[in-house]
Amino acid sequence: MNAPQRPAAPQSGTTSPDSIPTFADLAADPDIAPLLDFEPVPRSHAKANGWTADMQRMFIAWLAYYGSPTNACDELGKARSGIDKVYKSDGADSFRASWDAAIALAERRRIDALATRPGGAGARRAPTLSRVPAPLSAQLDVNGNAQQPGQVLNEYDEWEDEASYLRRAEEAKDSIGNKLVRSRRLYLMSISPDPLKRAAFEILTELPVDWALAEKMEPQPFEPWTRTNAHEPDMVLTAESGWSWGEIGYGPDKKAQLRAAINADRAERGLPPIEQEEA
Repeated sequence: MNAPQRPAAPQSGTTSPDSIPTFADLAADPDIAPLLDFEPVPRSHAKANGWTADMQRMFIAWLAYYGSPTNACDELGKARSGIDKVYKSDGADSFRASWDAAIALAERRRIDALATRPGGAGARRAPTLSRVPAPLSAQLDVNGNAQQPGQVLNEYDEWEDEASYLRRAEEAKDSIGNKLVRSRRLYLMSISPDPLKRAAFEILTELPVDWALAEKMEPQPFEPWTRTNAHEPDMVLTAESGWSWGEIGYGPDKKAQLRAAINADRAERGLPPIEQEEA
């Protein structure tokens, strides 16, 4: 699909509500435009207000902007369940590839924005989902600003619009979920050559794994409508094997081992080491 040449849309996560781009802006973004050139998923009995080819492309554009399927659906005024059905439909391989690439683009831009903002990525704490908004009796935030109608005190002790606060919380959950999914893909790749471990995983988790995809670390057919949960058997097995993201792994740190091997190879080729991903 050929998009008109227009200024690139702002990077995901860097704009205020007043500067959110239009779909035309996103379609003109040189990184997002190629993601829209996928084969739309055929929809039987398609409705005018359903997940048509154009609507699927709009979803991918907003997914690349937000990095969150839920927020992308909200932008289009649609329920998340509908696009999940599109994702798992027959003939959705091209759409699924664009979906994964859109999330990867949003995550990469988020990391780039954190790395380049004043003070660096560690300048402020990451959003926390457990923060309880301050009572209305609280008048001033850490900067001495008074509370305005519709605002809550966020994790930085600053007043923030409640809708923005809740949106960021949802984005944080999606980001954590994406990291857990990538950890599970690493684990499935590591056990794919072993038929006994494959059988054990399928019996314990009851997940229909495509091991040919697992061997290549590609998305599984049950993603993404099966929500990741650290307490479910698949994630417990991933953690105990040392492939989990963050501090929840129980076994040897397989990611650290893999990173060390990659850095050793890069050092031999005169390349700088890769750094550990920020939590």
